[in-house]
Amino acid sequence: MRVVDVLTGEHGVFHFLVEQLDDAVGHCTTLVELRAAAAPMAIALLGHARIEEATLFAPLERELGLGTTGPLHCLREEHQEMDRVVKAMFAQRELPALRAGVRELVELTRKHLGREETVLFAAANEALAVGRSEQLGAEWARARGITGIIRGGA
Repeated sequence: MRVVDVLTGEHGVFHFLVEQLDDAVGHCTTLVELRAAAAPMAIALLGHARIEEATLFAPLERELGLGTTGPLHCLREEHQEMDRVVKAMFAQRELPALRAGVRELVELTRKHLGREETVLFAAANEALAVGRSEQLGAEWARARGITGIIRGGA
């Protein structure tokens, strides 16, 4: 499978988690409940950013000769901002502050996913040869511990 296909699949999970967390922020009545509701998305985001940078951002920069200050710089900064918000959220000791952090993370994540899906993924599909994209998809699968994804299909 191509790397963009597998990352799009991960994004599908994030869209679900964002909606679930957006709903939970209004229903959770304690700090413990809201932390528990936020934890799956927060943990998954941190891992997703690392794998996405390793299997798409860095290879795309190398193959296009962009360097680290090119078009992907903004998306990397958004990954760092989401990381900062996650860490700040779990340091909160008051429910209103945690709610604010969760809402910020939900909005940041929605915007970031949209940018990647409408701009980055299309550019990557154009720029990467199919064989290279499949190789990066296989690297993603190894990083995720998934077996059975082979070149040219699943």
